[in-house]
Amino acid sequence: MKKRIQVNQLGYMTGMPKNAVCRVTAGVFYLVEAATGISVYAGRLTCPFFDRESGDNVRLADFSDFNTCGSYFIRAGYRRSDVFEISAEPYRNIRRTVLDGIFTNRCGCDLSAYGERCGSYAHKECHTDPVMRNGIAADASGGWHTGGKYEKDLRSACLTVADMIYSVKLFGENFSVNERENITDECRWGLEWILRMQDRDGGVYGGISGGDGETVIPEEDGGEYSFKPQSCSAALIFTAAAALGAGFFEKTDKVFSRKLKQAAELSWIAALRTDEYENYCRRLGSTSENGDGLNAIESEFMWAMCEMYALTGEKSFEQMINEKYMLSSFHGFGYSACGGFAALSYLMNSRTHDRTAEAFIRKRLTDRADRMLIAVNSSGYRTARSADGGYTYGSNFAVLSDCMDFIAAYLISGEQKYLEGAFDQFDYIFGKNPMGVSYVTGCGNESCRMPFHVMSMAMDNDAPVRGMAVSGANYERSDEYSKWHIEKGTPAAKCYADCECSTSTNEPSVHFSAPIIFASAFFDRVGKGALTGI
Repeated sequence: MKKRIQVNQLGYMTGMPKNAVCRVTAGVFYLVEAATGISVYAGRLTCPFFDRESGDNVRLADFSDFNTCGSYFIRAGYRRSDVFEISAEPYRNIRRTVLDGIFTNRCGCDLSAYGERCGSYAHKECHTDPVMRNGIAADASGGWHTGGKYEKDLRSACLTVADMIYSVKLFGENFSVNERENITDECRWGLEWILRMQDRDGGVYGGISGGDGETVIPEEDGGEYSFKPQSCSAALIFTAAAALGAGFFEKTDKVFSRKLKQAAELSWIAALRTDEYENYCRRLGSTSENGDGLNAIESEFMWAMCEMYALTGEKSFEQMINEKYMLSSFHGFGYSACGGFAALSYLMNSRTHDRTAEAFIRKRLTDRADRMLIAVNSSGYRTARSADGGYTYGSNFAVLSDCMDFIAAYLISGEQKYLEGAFDQFDYIFGKNPMGVSYVTGCGNESCRMPFHVMSMAMDNDAPVRGMAVSGANYERSDEYSKWHIEKGTPAAKCYADCECSTSTNEPSVHFSAPIIFASAFFDRVGKGALTGI
């Protein structure tokens, strides 16, 4: 029998918003102590509400004012939820699990001695053979296997590094010494690989693609790989990540920091030489004032400029930001938009003195969050997906990007409504969704168990690598399995199949997972009441 009451399977934090989604006819719900079966709290369900994205009639059970630690489940009528915890730090362990999942997806690293972190997926060194680039064999080893296969994507690596660095910069006091060391080490691993994606003239390749499609363990993969083409977009995202990394390592490793800074300067110059930059400049003069006429490259330019200004303090970057900020959106932490990172960089920069620009960016962030709240309040499962792009490939990543947008809005305003929005997006990922599944492997009572992940498939263990967020519901059903097994007309938020063959709905990636580190660190910090804004 399908579950009718969906909860965050990781649990809920004391003193913070707590709710569940119920598909029941009852009007009252009970919070029941799991060990004794005794009802400890009762509340009224909201009126029935039709959720267009899932096709469900739902009611909301809000128990935010119940804060006694323990194990519970929700009962409404004859239905009950999974057991969940209420505690002061329910998300602390998820950071380690996700970080270990990213670590296990390292490429070119001998992990055979790290069974404690990798479990039965502690593979040997892999993919160390040179890859041909302009007729010359080049070192492309390192980085992370980005998605389900053994390819490696530059943008994915840069976003993953940025999520981890900003989690430390904003919430680092909440990390244990070991946790901080592991995150720093993982950031360095990613940054060292992106440096290998840069050509001598400063141009940047988009990553490594290829392979023969065979289901083999990493060290036995004999497929041929090649560099993805260079692009302005790759150079910009590289510039932002390298500049961010240079500042992050400035006090602990000056040599590495200087190397990153030099690489960022080269890639920035390379980006300015491209036709895409010229097109961008032309479009600046013809787009609407709110920047909606510009594509993703706009946010990449702004992020790169903000990180370079934060690193160098050069007036030229400050001037460019002042000329262009009114046409920038300053939202998003993902593939299609990364302006949220630009906002964090600018607002956290001690060199920033333009109060008009600061106020504009803050307004952009809160305006975006307010628009998302309208979508959240009209969604049965309380996501903002109907407001921006719906459920396509990587919908779970988009939900986590929305979560980070809400967090940024809360950091600059302190308004409770944005905190509630952030929790709602996080809850969705871990079970409060139409499928009733935790979209992160090995996390929760009922998590996805058969992701399209070649290493997990090849090693044939009982469970996949833990801590990997999968792509999620995709109404396009853009792989053959999903087209045949998810009926046409299925509501968008239910176009998901927990199957290795469903490459368009069940593929994990390191950059899908990394925002969980950022969000969980934020929740733990705000739960302690010691969070300062930006």
